[in-house]
Amino acid sequence: MNNQNAPYGRVNTVYDMPDGGAGLPVTPMSPSTRKEILKVSGILGACMLVFYFLSEWSGNQLVSLVNAGLVPYTFTMQQVIQILYTISTIFVPFGIGWLVIRKVQRREEPLPLDKPSSGILFAEALGIGCLAIVFSNLATAFFVAFAGNFGLEFDNYKPESPATAYQFLWMLLSNAIVPALVEEFAFRGVILQSLRKYGDAFAVFASALLFAMMHGNMTQAPFAFLLGAILAMLVIMTGSLWTSIAVHFINNTYSVVMTALYEQGNDQLTAMVTVSVYTLLAIYGCIAIVYLFGMHRGREGIQGRNMPGGPAPEGIRRFRQQAWLYTIISPTMLVAIVLLLKELVETVHLTG
Repeated sequence: MNNQNAPYGRVNTVYDMPDGGAGLPVTPMSPSTRKEILKVSGILGACMLVFYFLSEWSGNQLVSLVNAGLVPYTFTMQQVIQILYTISTIFVPFGIGWLVIRKVQRREEPLPLDKPSSGILFAEALGIGCLAIVFSNLATAFFVAFAGNFGLEFDNYKPESPATAYQFLWMLLSNAIVPALVEEFAFRGVILQSLRKYGDAFAVFASALLFAMMHGNMTQAPFAFLLGAILAMLVIMTGSLWTSIAVHFINNTYSVVMTALYEQGNDQLTAMVTVSVYTLLAIYGCIAIVYLFGMHRGREGIQGRNMPGGPAPEGIRRFRQQAWLYTIISPTMLVAIVLLLKELVETVHLTG
């Protein structure tokens, strides 16, 4: 078995189960594990709270500086501010949080920043990620339309469109490259890897849920949750954060390109590009899935999917339920969830 995806390279101790869940009586979660989950959750919750309050404070400060004429709010300055915002509100708090979590969990392993061990597996995972982009976009469009039938309307953030190649490159840096690196570090890195010790299925779902809530609006939240869950599974499958970084970059680059095209006012060209890109990504994804399960079924390359938290007997499923409980009742995590949910709700409006 390939243990590169297993926390500490061990499976049995992860679940406090003498046989790792092979059918023997389940050993209850130990008090030390419960305390550890509470600490880890508390640290992650603190990181989220720092993100929330820094976002609120920086936004208010920026408005004040612009109104006072102290900051020239040009297109380039907007992109510089966006980069600094992403680094200060996400990378810094989660970077500090990871250092503390490593001490709490007494882990020596760094984040999985090595390149994927298999180039073929990486190409297959990339194709699945591209298919996930298409699926998540279509599912989100359906969700927004469905909600509209009930008179619900969501706020939608629309970034300023680049007018020149120079501005396009700045926007690519601020909206595609930096977010792909920083957000993947925080969510598929710090959050996912911290929680994997308590079950992969739990870690995938929890990291995707937090990723969705921290986007701050209901239009992006469903998309972020679906894509975030798939990105987490791809990181586990390939054992490398570069997989999710690559897919994230592709998605954000597509968004930047479409923003630029949309603002040009050529609806026909925009529609043609959208259909063409979706078709190519979907074809690539379908081929990748066929190759993945045709060429690697049962091989060591994808056994990471069945490591802690994968398809599991009842004992491990019950362990995950306890992990959810002790994660949610952490005071900082609970406050962060309430504040982020409140922010999400405020982007929903009843029309008519």
